[in-house]
Amino acid sequence: MPRSAHRLSAAAVVAAALLLTVTSSAYADHDDRGTDPDNRNQAVKGFSLTTNGTNAMNHGKSELERSVINTSWGGGDIEVFDANYGKTGWHGTTDCTDWNALWTSCDIIRVRLNTYQSKTASQWRSLGCHEFGHTADLGHRGAGNDKDNNSCMRVEIWPTRYDQHDLNAIKAGT
Repeated sequence: MPRSAHRLSAAAVVAAALLLTVTSSAYADHDDRGTDPDNRNQAVKGFSLTTNGTNAMNHGKSELERSVINTSWGGGDIEVFDANYGKTGWHGTTDCTDWNALWTSCDIIRVRLNTYQSKTASQWRSLGCHEFGHTADLGHRGAGNDKDNNSCMRVEIWPTRYDQHDLNAIKAGT
């Protein structure tokens, strides 16, 4: 084999190892890497929500209360919206709209709930739990690290609560 082929092969092995390391660590620490809350006290406010959106917000807020994060009403930290965002491929999305001056944590986190797809009352609760999990910097979980299928951070099923793994990750991360 020519020397250049050995170098290319070695580079491919190193790149694959790095990719696996990054992927594994993302699941290990459960970090969403995008919505680090600025503290353990989060004020929540809904904006012109439907009944389903209100129920999702209330359930998400109550699930955060099970963790080390304290919530209150009034806004300033978590802003919740729902609307028919169309055929986007997502039921909900969470992002930071105001990073602190050092870009190390998020001062205002926006939660958007898509009313386009029909959902049961239980699915709305699961969606609220899931999106509020992102406000606590939780990432998605898969079957590999949610073997008992009980985390609302799963995307292909609809549990309505955080499991102990989620609660531990919130405690470790905030």
